[in-house]
Amino acid sequence: MKVKVRIPQKLLQDVRNDLLRPHAFAAERVGFLYGRLVSGRSLQVLMTEYEPLADDRYVRDPHSGARIDSQAIRGGMQGVLDKHQGAFHVHMHYWPGHPKMSRMDAEEIPRVITAFQRVGSQHAHGIFLLHDVECATWVWLPGANDAVQADAIAVVGFPLQIFRGAV
Repeated sequence: MKVKVRIPQKLLQDVRNDLLRPHAFAAERVGFLYGRLVSGRSLQVLMTEYEPLADDRYVRDPHSGARIDSQAIRGGMQGVLDKHQGAFHVHMHYWPGHPKMSRMDAEEIPRVITAFQRVGSQHAHGIFLLHDVECATWVWLPGANDAVQADAIAVVGFPLQIFRGAV
């Protein structure tokens, strides 16, 4: 199943600006993007809103770039209920190459997605991973146990940018 993602350029820039802020001890920042699943010729997730994570929602963990607490996850779940949209865990990686999940991301973030699915089973949820230039998204469609990587991410604005799925 092919899924496309659209995000307004201003929203993406706001997300980048937030994720680049330093934290007292976490090496990375985390937030939640919210988006609506629409169907037409293809399935699309339209990103609409971003919520940064408060500084006190991070847990000290020297083995991860950023670990968040249960209240942060509950906040994301409440966002799904309040906004009637899917939630996407978003963070940024800085290493060279194309954006890809770390082993820890692939093991732990799907559990967060499961929590979002429990309160918003009719919505698409996922992971939105930023890189210095590119971005990638993994989407759990309603009722799905596994994610599909977005076929394309369109950053809507001038100039229009389109990022393709993993190579």
